[in-house]
Amino acid sequence: MSMITALGRGDLKNVQRDSWMLFLLAYPLILGLLLRWLIPWVTAGLQGTFDLTPYHLLLTSFFGVLMLPMLTGYLTGFLLLDERDQNTLTALMVTPLSMQNYALYRIASPIVLSIVGILIVASVIGIAVLPMEHLLPVALAGSLLAPIFAFLLTAFAANKVQGFAVMKGMGTFLIGPMLAWFVPEPWQWLLGIFPTYWPVKAYWLAAAGEPYLWLLAVGAVYAVTLTVFLLRRFEAGLYR
Repeated sequence: MSMITALGRGDLKNVQRDSWMLFLLAYPLILGLLLRWLIPWVTAGLQGTFDLTPYHLLLTSFFGVLMLPMLTGYLTGFLLLDERDQNTLTALMVTPLSMQNYALYRIASPIVLSIVGILIVASVIGIAVLPMEHLLPVALAGSLLAPIFAFLLTAFAANKVQGFAVMKGMGTFLIGPMLAWFVPEPWQWLLGIFPTYWPVKAYWLAAAGEPYLWLLAVGAVYAVTLTVFLLRRFEAGLYR
């Protein structure tokens, strides 16, 4: 437990030294505050020409649910790339801390940050926000996306420079839930290939008063499966 605490302190120091990582942490809250003001302003400005009100749910579910897992995943991924570049991971292999416990820390930390962040940012946006009893399950399932972003970054980037390029490409994961809003069922379900689709779709169903927990369960199983696959690939790379 003390070594896990030490890892947390080391991460905090690394983030404090890197302005980009600090920005990743602050950006969701800044965006939430901006949307809280911008959405009503744009809606009022378009009145008479285009009704943005039906899209409030899409905007809140998209930015409120997906931004935190994506950004905390990127943050974790860049920390992993730093540790790989500095041979910190190699050094950890000869310490009492097992790689399983280290991996558990790297998976759990962005998940916890995402849960707290989703609850805060969605509330800050304050428009088309689910009641807490529905928002919390969505946040729990949505947070499972964070390790996927983290380990995808390390799977396709050898260093931080490549990481920025990979990060841009991973933006395609956001296409699924955005397109799903405009694609009718049953064709919409094809977009479930994107793990980001499931928590956002559940958000929409919860807002409509329809059953949604089964969607969160499917999305959670899918996210965990992808995380295990990517984690094994990451661990295999350490022993090459």
